[in-house]
Amino acid sequence: MTRSLAALALVVLASAPPVVAGDVVGTVRLGGPAPSIDLVSATTDLAVCGSAPRPAIPLRLGSGSGLADAVVSIAHERLDGWRVPSATFVMDQRGCEFVPRLLVIPPGATLEVRNSDRLLHNFHTRSELNPRMNLAQRAGGAPLHVSFERPEFVQVTCDVHGTGFMRAWIVVAAHPWYAVTDANGRFRLPGVPQGPHTLAAWHERLGRRTVPVTVGAEGEVTLDVLFPGAEERR
Repeated sequence: MTRSLAALALVVLASAPPVVAGDVVGTVRLGGPAPSIDLVSATTDLAVCGSAPRPAIPLRLGSGSGLADAVVSIAHERLDGWRVPSATFVMDQRGCEFVPRLLVIPPGATLEVRNSDRLLHNFHTRSELNPRMNLAQRAGGAPLHVSFERPEFVQVTCDVHGTGFMRAWIVVAAHPWYAVTDANGRFRLPGVPQGPHTLAAWHERLGRRTVPVTVGAEGEVTLDVLFPGAEERR
């Protein structure tokens, strides 16, 4: 699947009355020194997971301090009844990592959870609005098939290899206007309805920022979202 869900809106909106819309594009950036990163190590299965420590929460910066792996969305809006028929998304446990680490899916979509490692993992979700899960995945076992009905950010862990060693996030989208920033922090939200909105950017390490944005008649709006650096956050 692509890193933006806006194209999937056509499934729902094709039969709706025409709306005047434009694209919101931009870059999420870090505006100063990066914060310190905590390291975490595996406690078992080191032949697969490795013995070297790795960042508990990665922070990837690209050109111009662009921030990768931020979730950008139009805030405070929901498209009731939004579903994507027959859409299946995949999250794999591979090399003692969740791949992808950050996944945006629509409500009700099927998520196939795989275990490509030759060892035991588990799929443990922490959520407020959706039922929590804690499911074992044995080596060579069949994939799990799960779904989430209510929009929210769901944290996922595997607890087998140490606290905090394997983490991921599943973002259950409230509407199609969500995207994940690329390696240089860039994003595009196509077809945002005309009018004033609030644009939200969320990063696992840095939290949430919002900026106002107004979409004109079939135009393109460009803006940056700036997260403060470590010195400004003190």
